[in-house]
Amino acid sequence: MRVKCREVVELLIDYIEGELPESKHITVQQHICGCVPCAYYLETYRTTIAITHALPDEPLPPEFEARLRGVLDSWKKELANVG
Repeated sequence: MRVKCREVVELLIDYIEGELPESKHITVQQHICGCVPCAYYLETYRTTIAITHALPDEPLPPEFEARLRGVLDSWKKELANVG
């Protein structure tokens, strides 16, 4: 089974965490081995995860947290109105 780059990107977190079924894992791995852009994307994705895990666990600044909660609340309302 062949997959497109977009499909690989959507499966990367499960691929990295080893949560894909073996056949899908092999398909993604084969694609990455033959696709330079996807191989590069995978490495930058892994680097981003490593850097994020290395960040100190500090609370968000109150102003930022309030803005973020406002955005999330408005998204929730929009989704509730759509469904």
